[in-house]
Amino acid sequence: MQPDERALCADLKSARFLSGEDRGRWQYHDLNWPYLFVNVRAKDGRNFTLRLDCSGYPGNPPTGTFWDLTTGGRLDFNKWPTGGERIRLALNPSWKEGNALYIPCDRDSIIGHDNWLTQYPQMIWNAIKGVSMYLEIVYDLLQSRDYVCAAAN
Repeated sequence: MQPDERALCADLKSARFLSGEDRGRWQYHDLNWPYLFVNVRAKDGRNFTLRLDCSGYPGNPPTGTFWDLTTGGRLDFNKWPTGGERIRLALNPSWKEGNALYIPCDRDSIIGHDNWLTQYPQMIWNAIKGVSMYLEIVYDLLQSRDYVCAAAN
């Protein structure tokens, strides 16, 4: 096992990660290195699976997308979470062809957004908080007033 995988496995046993599970915010599904699959709960009770590429972890932040466990591919764009402006910006399937979420802690999305360092310092990747940080941001979006409904199946 490589150091990045070992570090992620340790984080999956951390109080921060387990607390999120205990509170029903997210649920570990699988780890198929370098991909971590976690279900994140929306306020309407729907679970959205995130596939996080954790290569280089924790020095490199994860990058993630919504995933369809049934098809083994990225979730169809018409099934992504919908809602107001914050949801449309952060969970935008048009960004990076749907291969990354448009949030400051995402490895692929922070590139070219130096202004985020001062605009959203609380959302910049923090290796000490680990993968739970990414999950907390997505969870908060899915619990926000901006989240309107789950897209139709």
